[in-house]
Amino acid sequence: MWIGSGESTDWGWRLFRRAFSLILLACSELCFAEDQTRSIRLPSVPENLKQEIRMIEEETVTPTPGKAVRISDAPSNVYVITAEEIKRSGATDLPTILRRVPGMEIMQTTGAEFNVSARGNNQLAANKLLVLVDGRSIFLDFQGGVHWKLLPVTLPEIKQIEVLLGPTSAVYGFNAYDGVVHILTKDAAEMNGTLLQVGGGELGTLTSSAIHSGRVNKWGYRVSAGWDQSQQWRNRDALAFRAYKFNLHTKYSLLSDSTIELLGGFAKANRDDTPLTRGARSASTPSSGYVYAVYKHPQWLLNAWWNRIEDTIEAITLPALDDFFWGCPR
Repeated sequence: MWIGSGESTDWGWRLFRRAFSLILLACSELCFAEDQTRSIRLPSVPENLKQEIRMIEEETVTPTPGKAVRISDAPSNVYVITAEEIKRSGATDLPTILRRVPGMEIMQTTGAEFNVSARGNNQLAANKLLVLVDGRSIFLDFQGGVHWKLLPVTLPEIKQIEVLLGPTSAVYGFNAYDGVVHILTKDAAEMNGTLLQVGGGELGTLTSSAIHSGRVNKWGYRVSAGWDQSQQWRNRDALAFRAYKFNLHTKYSLLSDSTIELLGGFAKANRDDTPLTRGARSASTPSSGYVYAVYKHPQWLLNAWWNRIEDTIEAITLPALDDFFWGCPR
């Protein structure tokens, strides 16, 4: 009996030692894991990655004129092209930038002329797409279209482009059957300093911009000038388009988050090669100008603008095509 009791006591002692060893091993593993956790240091985020993260942040859009909302709260589908995307695109004109929007149809007929529409309605002098710049319509009612190359605003001034596809006439009025393209420009706070930009490419394409913006107390301003040109497709030694542009944007901040903005600008082309229509083409020298005043209040918006366009057209007939277009010989 005593021998059995001794064996039982020895077995209990071995069991106690094993349990104690397991507890020590578990504690050491926990301490090692804690030390490893403390030694882990997250790497610093590179600046280019921070920029990518900012690019995927939710955008603010203006589906209703004068009222900005988050894109997820917009009552209709809105496609946004940001300033960073415009910069990376390498495009030299607005229609080329709009090619990236699903559902948009861009047709370039000459080195100077574009027709932009959506939803299968593109044609010469497309007239069912409303185009706005900071809430101001640049649609040419008497002509039924938009002169895309004669916009006084240079590309680096654009903050973002919002595209609404589908009938939006209930909100924006007439000329918005196919949709709306809303071009928003930067203010002085978003573009402080001086910027010079020059670019070029094939077919004598040249684009340049010079922008200076600043702020004095409650008054901000942005002044810009640009020069664009391109050559003809059928004759690379002849000029298809050349335009000079100037734009001014001023903004004064009032009390209660209200602002008064005054904008103005002009653009003049000394050459504009138009497409072939009815056996003839024309060489025109169009010019445009505008003045735009805006009073913005958190609860309402008041704006007024004046647009002007002039054009001198010289018809260039092509006798060999008269019978084809008119249907009978002279």
